[in-house]
Amino acid sequence: MQANWIALATFVTATLLTLVVASLVYDWLFRYRNAIRERLAELAGDAGDGDRSVSLFKDLKQLQTAELLRRRSWKDWLQGLIDQSGLQFGPGVLLAWSVAGAGVLATLGFIRSPWLALLLTPIGASLPMAALLARRHHRQRELCRQLPEAFEMISRAIKAGQTVPAALQIIADDFEKPIATEFALCYEQQNLGMSRESALRRLAARSGVMELQIFVVALLVQARSGGDLIELLDNLALMIRKRLKLGDRVRALTGEGRMQAMVLIVLPIAAFLGIVSMAPDYASCLLERPWLLCATAIAQVAGALWIRQIVNFDY
Repeated sequence: MQANWIALATFVTATLLTLVVASLVYDWLFRYRNAIRERLAELAGDAGDGDRSVSLFKDLKQLQTAELLRRRSWKDWLQGLIDQSGLQFGPGVLLAWSVAGAGVLATLGFIRSPWLALLLTPIGASLPMAALLARRHHRQRELCRQLPEAFEMISRAIKAGQTVPAALQIIADDFEKPIATEFALCYEQQNLGMSRESALRRLAARSGVMELQIFVVALLVQARSGGDLIELLDNLALMIRKRLKLGDRVRALTGEGRMQAMVLIVLPIAAFLGIVSMAPDYASCLLERPWLLCATAIAQVAGALWIRQIVNFDY
């Protein structure tokens, strides 16, 4: 019976890995075709939205790109997360990796027990999404830390007589990733015929950073109603520096709580592994009851999420 389960799990894993490879090949072959199709749709959308009036004093989230406003499906939501993480693939690849991770860990679990496979399957499925969210968070933090210097550079360029698109090109040439990549794409979109407003709105949605969204809204308001753009950029850079300083202070004050959370999460696992290695007979009563392992893992995850919610908050 155990051999049948292993054979079935091996077959499922091989099938899932084949699907992953096929998805990667498909994404690589049709990426440029899809990009051309999306560009044509964007041009048609820009032409249709030319006479539409937009209030400049709506909520910040309502002033993002038209694509973001129209996003409703889970596929578009996943693509937004992928774009904000700076990766170049489609949602199908992410789902394929999730399925492959679930299949691999399920196979390893079936070798021991079906209960263990049931526990490892959602863990394997969530690993690619967790890695994507971690990369997205890291990229947004790096982007936010680059913004004050970028805004001051734009302000100096405008003082020297440069236009806003030319200032964006200076950021793309002189700064490092990820802000150089974002501003270079925004500059190239304007060079290829996209309106300045559409390119800026796409920049705000693609980054997912609130400070950059405020920058875009400020530029749009200044373009329509006028004002001192140099003073606006200087004040925005000062505001972002204060927010970054506040964020560092918050992380310092919550450092003890985060360390306690790490200890509370790692200590039970380390203690269990130590007992298994030194006294396997004592730990066999738990290993022979996989449902206890599942309940323990669920409790660990719930506790970790609870502590994370306590020590992380918006500011």
